[in-house]
Amino acid sequence: MNAIGENAVKNSNHETAYVIPEQLCTLKNRIVIEQALKSPITRIPAPFEQYYLDYQNKHQRQLLQRVNLIGQLTFLSYFFVDWFLLPDIAILSALLRLILIISSLFINGLFFRYCNNIKILDRLLPIYVAIAAALWLKLLFISDSPLVTTYLYASVIFILLGNLCIQISFRYSIFTSLLISAVIFHGVFQLVNFHGIVLFSLTYIPILLLSMYISWNNTSNSKRNFLRILLNDWNYHALCELAHTDDLTQLNNRRQFMHIAEQAIQKWQKHNVVCLLIFDIDFFKRINDTYGHDIGDEVLRILAEILRQEMRYNDVLARFGGEEFIALLPNTTLEDATLIAQRLCKKIESNQICIQNKIFLNLSISIGLSQLHSYEDDLNVLIKHADIALYQAKNNGRNQVAIYTYNT
Repeated sequence: MNAIGENAVKNSNHETAYVIPEQLCTLKNRIVIEQALKSPITRIPAPFEQYYLDYQNKHQRQLLQRVNLIGQLTFLSYFFVDWFLLPDIAILSALLRLILIISSLFINGLFFRYCNNIKILDRLLPIYVAIAAALWLKLLFISDSPLVTTYLYASVIFILLGNLCIQISFRYSIFTSLLISAVIFHGVFQLVNFHGIVLFSLTYIPILLLSMYISWNNTSNSKRNFLRILLNDWNYHALCELAHTDDLTQLNNRRQFMHIAEQAIQKWQKHNVVCLLIFDIDFFKRINDTYGHDIGDEVLRILAEILRQEMRYNDVLARFGGEEFIALLPNTTLEDATLIAQRLCKKIESNQICIQNKIFLNLSISIGLSQLHSYEDDLNVLIKHADIALYQAKNNGRNQVAIYTYNT
């Protein structure tokens, strides 16, 4: 499909916001996506990794920002617990918590405003959690409250916050778990004896494993959801191709041509010139009768490929029906359109077509040419005039270009 055709599809009533470019919607990539979905360990295939990150940046960014805020408010709210359980360090607790929260809010504001790397945003809260855990354990260490060893069990909240917020990569959840656990157990070793460490571990490890499983499930579901969206993109692209493309020649079909051309004509300024060509293979019925319709179909495919190569990038080319092709030439004067049409006639005439290495055919085409005048905006009139000119070319002996004139 040419440039105008692609733009028209994107601006049509069936517009879709592709997660990936249409050129990646290939059968090979569909197979890769389906295999990734069937795998017990969900991975994003290499060609789609950046699209996955871009998609997550668009859809998970606000969620991560809210989770960060909730985590920070949770850490701040534990000051009231400190006030009742650790009254001897309550003022210090309030001061340190406020410093950490204000600092993290400032950093978050910068990162969520200016950073588009979702991996970095996904790792902010786990880093804050590790710092907060170290700070909190330091407060426990300097407190003289007899409730320190009991209050220590509240540290499980850190591993829950650190893991549950991760949305992008489970690998980072493993790193987060190791980092936060190392910080927590370093404090535990300093605060309780061996018996206390064992009891704490029996409580902490199941919660650690549960939080890691939830993180793995979240990231896997996130990836699987993205892969399903990729399949939807592929299916949409395939349906568009079926709806808009002629199956035999892979050119635009008649319906798609009319849609693209109507939109293009409406957008062009009245002072611009627009021309239209209608091609018809001379004596095509004779080819079908002599060699069969399968050979006739091959002739159409070969001709379509020649036309595709000869037409300009912005021209809208389509199979209009049977052996008839049509092309809309934007911003093209009648003189230039005539030269293009004559070049096409000579190109087809000079190319001998070889089919199945045994059938050699010399083809010719007749072309009708019409021009959209500044006071007209009707595509059907333009096509009708080109069709009249086409019949004139055939009546004049075929293998030539005829131009519609208003005294025809």
